[in-house]
Amino acid sequence: MYWQQRYLKESAQFESQTTGLETIDLPKTGLLSGLELKVWGTPGSTTSSPDVWLHNMLQKIELIVNGSKVIKSYSGDQLLAMMLYKKIPHFGHGMKNDAGTSGEEFFYIPLGRFYHDLDYMLDLSKVNDPELRIDYNFGMTSHNGWSNGQAMSAAPYYSLIPHILREPEITPKGYIKTSEVARFTSGTSKIENMKVPMGPVYANLYLQCFYAAHGLGLDIDKLELNLNNDAIIPFRVGVTELEAQLVRKYGLFEMSQVVYLTGGQAYPWPLEVGEFFGRTAEAQDALLAGGDLWADNTPAQYTVLSTQAAGSGSIKFFVTTRGAFPFSVAAIPVFDLMDERTWIKSAELGDLWLRVEETSGAASSTPKLLADEVVTSY
Repeated sequence: MYWQQRYLKESAQFESQTTGLETIDLPKTGLLSGLELKVWGTPGSTTSSPDVWLHNMLQKIELIVNGSKVIKSYSGDQLLAMMLYKKIPHFGHGMKNDAGTSGEEFFYIPLGRFYHDLDYMLDLSKVNDPELRIDYNFGMTSHNGWSNGQAMSAAPYYSLIPHILREPEITPKGYIKTSEVARFTSGTSKIENMKVPMGPVYANLYLQCFYAAHGLGLDIDKLELNLNNDAIIPFRVGVTELEAQLVRKYGLFEMSQVVYLTGGQAYPWPLEVGEFFGRTAEAQDALLAGGDLWADNTPAQYTVLSTQAAGSGSIKFFVTTRGAFPFSVAAIPVFDLMDERTWIKSAELGDLWLRVEETSGAASSTPKLLADEVVTSY
């Protein structure tokens, strides 16, 4: 039994410079534990516009089998968030947005509960035509209310490495399917029941509310998990209580960036709550102010050390954020992905939904509910 990790695609250029759909055929045998994806290219040369990243331009990353069956479906930012919840750290300089020079990001698409999970993998011999589809738009200049982005100057490249268990001595129980199951448009003091499709076994649910100067912290008042139409309500909390529960359950997340920042500019930090630290590159005369992250509403502020004045020009920083809610994604802590006894067998219920109660200042965002579904039969 051994892990096979070798390039399926190496330094392959996306077919279209701007908008397109890249389709990559996958191997047809072996137990697929995950897909390692690296994407790199050249951001535009303007240093004052860092809001749109490669992970935003990768609008949908999907693993498809049998022509149309979706096994995995994420946006680029959702995938980065899911990696953390599945205890898969990001590579140290895994998010680079250098103006006019190489920018790159590293992704890993797991088929199990964590990296190289031997209990849950996709048996490629039991499906037909497995393929990875990447829907991209490298001309994006805005997303989710942030509007200071810029198009990439050339089509990026990517490498893809399947992690396949060969000559296995075990039989996996199944695989974890992940996809969006519900969404709605935010509204002032809106109450929405995000209904979960009935039938599957669910190992985890995740709510994302990702919007400039709002996020979970300013749009969501209360979250409530509801079984059998109010018969059982195992979970009802506000956002700060949810944050505390997730930190106790998953620990503090950490994400690193290389990015140009303009003083005072609103910025889509990769963690919605927590704090950030920073320094400048090439010993420039500036220091990024330590800050408290909250609700996607924390601007990037820095100080010119020689004058102690607030900075206004664009400077390249190395920044580490530490906290919770990656890309404003919150797991619902009723579930424990690692403990099958906490999973919900929805076929035994009458209905299941996440009730979202929004604040009076909720933005025009689109809250999305994603689910980890446990699949044990093909």
